[in-house]
Amino acid sequence: MRYFLNIRTQDSLVTDDEGDIFSGIEQLFAHASNVAFDLKQEYPGDATDEWSVVPVALEVADENGALLFSLPIHQPDCN
Repeated sequence: MRYFLNIRTQDSLVTDDEGDIFSGIEQLFAHASNVAFDLKQEYPGDATDEWSVVPVALEVADENGALLFSLPIHQPDCN
């Protein structure tokens, strides 16, 4: 089955238009966890960053568009 790793920012959803095929949910979850970790490193979410472009979650959907799970990346300050 094809799965899509979409990136949620505070203002929008950046969709994965290609997706990837995984042999099972364990492989999918491991890959998504690595992607979320990499995004956290690439976009550290410092207070000076524009939160509209900082990833706040990685949303994993199946080929029917159903949301399977979401992995948090950053939570913007609510100041």
